[in-house]
Amino acid sequence: MEKAEAMTLLKRLAAAYTRFDLSGEVGKERIALWMDHLLKMPFEAVKAKIDDHIANKPFPPSIAEVNVKHREENSFLEQQKEWEQNAKYGPKH
Repeated sequence: MEKAEAMTLLKRLAAAYTRFDLSGEVGKERIALWMDHLLKMPFEAVKAKIDDHIANKPFPPSIAEVNVKHREENSFLEQQKEWEQNAKYGPKH
């Protein structure tokens, strides 16, 4: 996610929860801490989690509650299917 997108999410949380204050020294620390984590996550998936949290929870989320990891490509299942195919009928041409 980009910095501007992360800041959009932080402002969204601040608008929804008065306890999620982004002003003053603590606010600067909060922004820095959240940025460290948000920038490693996909924007749309985190936004969906935040929107769900806002709709269902009276208190602001922790970073852990909105954490979304990028999906890593897992080619093992495709490789396994190819091995099974080769074992039955020989290599594909």
